[in-house]
Amino acid sequence: MHETSTPQLDAAPGRFDDRYISLNSLGLEPEQLDFYQLLLACAGEEGASVRQALRFRVAGCGRASFIGSLDALPAPLATFPLWRAELEGWPGELAREELLARTSASLGQPAGVFLASPAWRLALPDIWQSLLALAWTGADHAADAALTAQLTDVLRVGHFLQILEGRRASLAGHGARRAVLGAQLLWPEGLRPR
Repeated sequence: MHETSTPQLDAAPGRFDDRYISLNSLGLEPEQLDFYQLLLACAGEEGASVRQALRFRVAGCGRASFIGSLDALPAPLATFPLWRAELEGWPGELAREELLARTSASLGQPAGVFLASPAWRLALPDIWQSLLALAWTGADHAADAALTAQLTDVLRVGHFLQILEGRRASLAGHGARRAVLGAQLLWPEGLRPR
């Protein structure tokens, strides 16, 4: 069973600490995240952030849409939670070339092409903002907890692919792959979901 703990609430220790997934590591621009900007504007207003998160879950916010199910994601993103378990299970030492070949075969395209694709680039902000809404409204219900785990796993696979493609760290060792595939989601400093 893999780690699906709740997101951390502090800023990442470094710009590209591969144990964490942050706005910076995902390449997301805060100014372009409508729901996130709305939450920042609500800071200090008691209950306003939770109300906005609940509203976002129903009606979206500007360009942002809440992802309430993996079925709402474009292919192959809905399969990423299962693929994460497969990636984590690849044993032993694997050279970068072997990892690239395996991931390309599973994706049906090179990792770099996938990461630049409209399917990934357009879904990424909605995934992150959906996780933010789930954190604000609480993942107390089993369905919300499951969705949080699934969406986090989608980001973890994307994070793995970014590290592999960008050569930010070696993923040759099984332990290194497991660490990246278990990366914790971090919220920007000053944004404190309940």
